[in-house]
Amino acid sequence: MPETRSARATLVAIALAVAALAGCGHSQKCEFDDRPRGEVWQAVVQASREPRYADWIVISNEVSVSEPDSRVSISRDLRRSTDAVGPRARIEERQWRLYATVSSERPTTVTLTSPDWRVPAHFWREADHFFGQVRMRLMEMGPVLPAPGDPIGGAAAGSETDAKAPGHKPEPPPPGELSPP
Repeated sequence: MPETRSARATLVAIALAVAALAGCGHSQKCEFDDRPRGEVWQAVVQASREPRYADWIVISNEVSVSEPDSRVSISRDLRRSTDAVGPRARIEERQWRLYATVSSERPTTVTLTSPDWRVPAHFWREADHFFGQVRMRLMEMGPVLPAPGDPIGGAAAGSETDAKAPGHKPEPPPPGELSPP
C-alpha cells in the first residue's frame, strides 16, 4: 500500500509541475504613456488586422473589434519552414487566440492575454512581437509634439530657431555670407 501512495504522490507532483510550466492562460501589459489613447487604440487595431512577421507566414487572421469594450479578439494561424532543405525541412505551425484590451486611464496601457495552455516563453515572445508592432504603427503616425506656445503642453513659443518640416530646404545665404549652422 505505501508504494501506491508514493506513486500517486509522484504523479500528483509531476502533474502540478507540468501545469506550472505549461501555464493556463497568460497576460502581459505594456504602457504607452507618450501617446494619446486614440492613437494607441488605432495602432492596436491596425497591428491586429495587418500583422507583419519576418519569419512566419500568416495563414489566417480573424479579428473582431469591440470599440465600446476597447477590446480586440485575434485568432491567428502562422506557418514557417526551417532553414533545412529537402527531406530534412520541417514545417512549424502556431495557432494563437489573443485578446488585446486598451485601458481608459493614464498612462494608456495595452493588456494582451491568451486563454490557451502554452509554454509561457512562447506567449511572451508573441506578446513582445505584438507590442513591437503597435510601437511601429505609432512611429508611422509620427511624433506627438505639443503646439508651439501651448502652456499645457510645455512647448516654448515659436521662434526663428524652431525646427523645420522634414525635407525643408533652407534659403541660400546672400553672396559673401555663411549659412547658419
